[in-house]
Amino acid sequence: MSDNKSLPAFYNGDFMTLSQVNISPMDRGFLFGDSVYEVIPAFHGRLLGEVEHYQRLMNSLASIGLSLPYSIDDLISISQALLAQKPAFAFIYVQITRGVEATRKHRFPVIAEPTILIYSQVVEAAFGLDYQGCHGHFHEDMRWQKCDIKSTSLMGNILAYQQLYQQGHENDEALLVRNGLVVEAPSSNLFMAKDQVIYTPPLNNILAGVTRDLVIKLIHEAGFEFIENAPTKAMLLDADEVWLTNSYEELKPIITIEGKNIGTGAPGPIWQQLFSAYQELKSQKLKSQELKSQN
Repeated sequence: MSDNKSLPAFYNGDFMTLSQVNISPMDRGFLFGDSVYEVIPAFHGRLLGEVEHYQRLMNSLASIGLSLPYSIDDLISISQALLAQKPAFAFIYVQITRGVEATRKHRFPVIAEPTILIYSQVVEAAFGLDYQGCHGHFHEDMRWQKCDIKSTSLMGNILAYQQLYQQGHENDEALLVRNGLVVEAPSSNLFMAKDQVIYTPPLNNILAGVTRDLVIKLIHEAGFEFIENAPTKAMLLDADEVWLTNSYEELKPIITIEGKNIGTGAPGPIWQQLFSAYQELKSQKLKSQELKSQN
């Protein structure tokens, strides 16, 4: 892991190190969480799903009434410049706030220019095909009513992980329940398989995950029956397999929920098939990017 102070960063139009970034205490992102963010994985200097991630960022910005002086292509170019050292695995973190005002106030109009921070951070791979799985626990969904916006206001997500920690389950996952249905995890989308049919909650006030979309594509290519339907707790407990998807852990199998085995209590064959297919898809996308850059 790199020293955070020396991480390459882009801040309000200039390249610098993260230690040189000075964010005002009057920034609305700091004061109100009035900001959105995006996280993009990169392998050997190549971004994965960069257009989709940045389009999602643009969607979040539009939802809160913010615009940028940069296009998606501009943001991709900035991100690639931050990956000049071509680390084996890194993340590009992007945060856009509504900006700095002279006084703290809730009401509009806001007279400010957006604050734009982008930086890269080297990370290690989460796990491989030999991963033994994770344990899950149901939690009531305490988040706000616009979960489709990738907001930095993540208190409900944080409280779910805090509760897991206080209960002695710091490495487990929270499965968020809303109106009797399990909708997602604090930082992941949810999938389950039963009798060779794969289910995932629809995009109804949940975040449209880029990894989620890629996995759905692989599900169709593999020929599985696929249904967008949020399961009840009973359905999830009776599933043959359950896994979560996000940009860092990719496909993360859940082997028990509330102490009850899911299927055999080990990562199942559908997860293994899709995890392997995802690695191949990732390799193809990155190789395609490399060939384009050489032409």
